[in-house]
Amino acid sequence: MIYIILSAYSTVLASFSHVIGVNYPPRKPFLLRVSSKCDYCGEKLSGVHMLPIVSFIFLKGRTSCCNKPMSWSYLAVEVLAPLFVCILYKLYNFEDPFYLYIFIFSLLLILFVSDMFYLYIPNSILSLYLISFTVYYGYTDVSTLLQQMYQLMAGAVIFIGLYLCVKKGFGFGDIKLLILLCFFLSLKEVIFIFIVAVFSGALSMSVVSVFKRGIMMNRIPFVPFILFGFLCCPIANDFFWKFFLRQ
Repeated sequence: MIYIILSAYSTVLASFSHVIGVNYPPRKPFLLRVSSKCDYCGEKLSGVHMLPIVSFIFLKGRTSCCNKPMSWSYLAVEVLAPLFVCILYKLYNFEDPFYLYIFIFSLLLILFVSDMFYLYIPNSILSLYLISFTVYYGYTDVSTLLQQMYQLMAGAVIFIGLYLCVKKGFGFGDIKLLILLCFFLSLKEVIFIFIVAVFSGALSMSVVSVFKRGIMMNRIPFVPFILFGFLCCPIANDFFWKFFLRQ
């Protein structure tokens, strides 16, 4: 029963995160809207057409009003969220890491959509999450806040240094996101996420270049690969470092 409840709430979280990711960068109003509208023609959507996952499958991936194709990202985030949240519950129950990972997951879902649609990572979203985390630990555990601040500074040195050396491989928005993750997670976890993101990104680009020769890829969204690394983190991070440090 608990998994059904978690799945229901997490699909709603994913759907709302998608709405923010699509509407916030171009400054479209979304918080005070009375009802959702079609992305193409602007027609108001009924409640049935806003059901996560079900509506996408029922409508066969096309809008009911103008028969235009929906973005696959709707289905991706709504399927991904319940799977990941249920895995988190299995690993951590309702202990602190469960809530921390969901907090970060909501951030990465928003930025995943924003990066896929606009190749843009809003500074205001990063700032909001930074302030929220700072205020929480400022009231509950100052020593942990100071520890995370040290990690934030260490992450800034590492990733800004990397950016200055490489530059062409990443946008500065990606670097700011990785630095912010150092404030939320341990440095080892963020380095693991970065390694997985780089290798999965390189592999994906290699596959695309093999099957679709001649495609020019000037700017590639990197947040999807950071999200993938984050999804792997609760399961594989400890194993990775034990294996790596043993060599």
